[in-house]
Amino acid sequence: MNASVPSHPENPPIPIWRSLVVVGLAALTIAACFWGAPPAAKSEAGINMHLPDLVGRFQGKDQEVSNSELSILPKDTEFAKKLYSDTLGDIINCQIVLAGAEKRSIHRPEVCLPGQGWTLKSSEVVPVKLDNGRTLSVKKLLIGRPVTLSNGEQKELTSLFLYWFVGKDMSTPHHLVRIVKTNFDMLLHNTNHRWAYVIVSAPVLAGLSPMGKNQEDTQTMLTSFIAKVAPEIMQPSVQLPDK
Repeated sequence: MNASVPSHPENPPIPIWRSLVVVGLAALTIAACFWGAPPAAKSEAGINMHLPDLVGRFQGKDQEVSNSELSILPKDTEFAKKLYSDTLGDIINCQIVLAGAEKRSIHRPEVCLPGQGWTLKSSEVVPVKLDNGRTLSVKKLLIGRPVTLSNGEQKELTSLFLYWFVGKDMSTPHHLVRIVKTNFDMLLHNTNHRWAYVIVSAPVLAGLSPMGKNQEDTQTMLTSFIAKVAPEIMQPSVQLPDK
């Protein structure tokens, strides 16, 4: 009698979730290799770090970088800061912050404004028609904080704070878009973007100063300023998205 050969059960199928885990780990490993490797190329800045001395009727004066900025941000961060004023008594602050090798030089201004005593009241993206015919999208923040007048009266000072990010070949008012573009190009092209952000701001002095502008007139003043200064400091190759 032939001895019967014991049968071996078939190997049970591997659960789908295990396959997905293996694929996911492989993807993370590849990404880690890209992230861990030093960037093969650091992109050129899409911004000119020289703010003009004259913008329309506004004359600019260089401003010192604060000690807090110098101590917090990496040493290879670059700054350009001017305070602009005209014969009517209007003032505009304009500054550029350009990142070096480290990405932490650039952040959303909404992060640091509360630490300076400001409260964010509203935020929106607004289009600005530039003098060269192009349209730039900028983020407009309305911020406020309490102030004490010379007579001891307590009032709220509001300010308009307009900003946008500039990379080598694109501009955006959105922090998330900048992060996605940075990670995408670092992962696929091994390129470390050198981002900058530009800030143009002014206080709303209606009710605080005899000749102070209201919010609408202050915004018109700022967008008119941006229309003139943006073409001078941004490289022509920088793309300007609609929103």
